[in-house]
Amino acid sequence: MNRRNAIKSLGLLTGGMMLMPSCSFLDKRTPIVLNKLKITEDEEILFEEIVDTMLPETDTPGGVSLKIQNFVWVMLDDCADKEKQDTFLRGLRLFNPTVKEKYGDEFSDFNAEEKLTTLQQLFKDESLNEDLVAFLHTTKQTAVWGYKNSEYYMTNLMPYKLVPGSFSYKTKTINASDKININA
Repeated sequence: MNRRNAIKSLGLLTGGMMLMPSCSFLDKRTPIVLNKLKITEDEEILFEEIVDTMLPETDTPGGVSLKIQNFVWVMLDDCADKEKQDTFLRGLRLFNPTVKEKYGDEFSDFNAEEKLTTLQQLFKDESLNEDLVAFLHTTKQTAVWGYKNSEYYMTNLMPYKLVPGSFSYKTKTINASDKININA
């Protein structure tokens, strides 16, 4: 065997050994990769449940089916300032302890109806920590924004017409002598 083939074989063997650990075919969840936010797998799963409760699956795909939770993570990671990111993460980390304290169980232990009721009550509760309130409102606003800008929504529910059709209302020519009522 010549030296060139030996080095090539060694390079392929080394490359294969380096890739082997990443070629796992287990049913293990792959976490989202973020640049600035440091979240755990449990926090990611909890957030997915919250988004699923806010945008549930019906006859249309829900938030989780459209990966809206990932949209929220990426928007916060890329577009929010450090202070807003920290507030969001503190609110997320306060969510389950607050739910357990107020309703006796963790959010993931509730059924879909109980989760919805819990979220509705949390939005109305004025005694909540301000970080938790900010987390809830940021999640709701960004998730709805992501849903309304998803490909599914834009193509199936609110299709964009490239060329607008005719307008159904009539226009009136206004002369300089006409009085215009600006309070109407």
